Amino acid sequence: MLYLVYFALTPYYSKILYLYFLYIDMDESHYNTDLGLRDRVIGKRIYHYKKIKSTQQLAISFAETNINNEDGTVIVADEQDEGMGRRKKKWASPIGGLWMSLIIKPKIEFAKINMISVISAVSVCEAINDISQLKTNIKWPNDILINEKKLAGILIDTNTNNSKNEYIVVGIGINIDVDIPKINSSIASNNILPTKVTSIHNEIKVTNIDRFILMKQLLGKIEFYLSLLEQDKYHAKIIEIYKKLSNTLGKRIIVYHEGLKEYSGIVKDIDNSGGLILERDDKLLEILYSGEITIREQNDK
Repeated sequence: MLYLVYFALTPYYSKILYLYFLYIDMDESHYNTDLGLRDRVIGKRIYHYKKIKSTQQLAISFAETNINNEDGTVIVADEQDEGMGRRKKKWASPIGGLWMSLIIKPKIEFAKINMISVISAVSVCEAINDISQLKTNIKWPNDILINEKKLAGILIDTNTNNSKNEYIVVGIGINIDVDIPKINSSIASNNILPTKVTSIHNEIKVTNIDRFILMKQLLGKIEFYLSLLEQDKYHAKIIEIYKKLSNTLGKRIIVYHEGLKEYSGIVKDIDNSGGLILERDDKLLEILYSGEITIREQNDK
């Protein structure tokens, strides 16, 4: 249900009012899930919904209003109607996956904001590997792959004010035991650059992966790496771990803009902020901090 309210309001309160009605419109009955993390920041408060439009949209509305000091709050749903990936791509989110969004207010410099993507990717990769014994890796910037198939994805939404980090919402989707043929069909019809997907169950044929155990492992890793990042002195160590998990380093890639090929080259390194150092085919060096890429064989131009 939509509501129209006619007031003379300041822009700030107009925004709060809009987000309040967005929240009311989205809100369904939820459970307060306790994973034993109440003495920590990350995961201290977990709202578990059976079905909502989008954990990311709801988390952003919580972060904007910040009624309950939402730093560390997690929104998780059994399924989503309007799950989103990067660049507004549709993210199929049926029952059988871990669909969650985390609100954080990191104590880091604005210039290091890209590192949140780095530690999120490392955390997801390590959590899946630990609980499933798979050997997943990271396709830049933050897709989690196994055998060149996508197993998980990450979406980062940031809000900054005067070069300060107001909040960051980290959306994470992990395919645990979902209908892979159906999802692959959906991807092929909704994305310009489709990628084959898989699930943990599809790779190891085990059906007893508990998503809340996986989520607890994941939240613990995010808190660990976030604390290292905030201490500042472990920055290079985090990048080193990211490089070891990367499937993009040293590969030939094609860079796209709005679905169209712009140029190609070889990834020479990953810089201290997680950017790709790319040697283009015209021998120019370029650093990418965002974008859409595909990985190609060395002789594939």
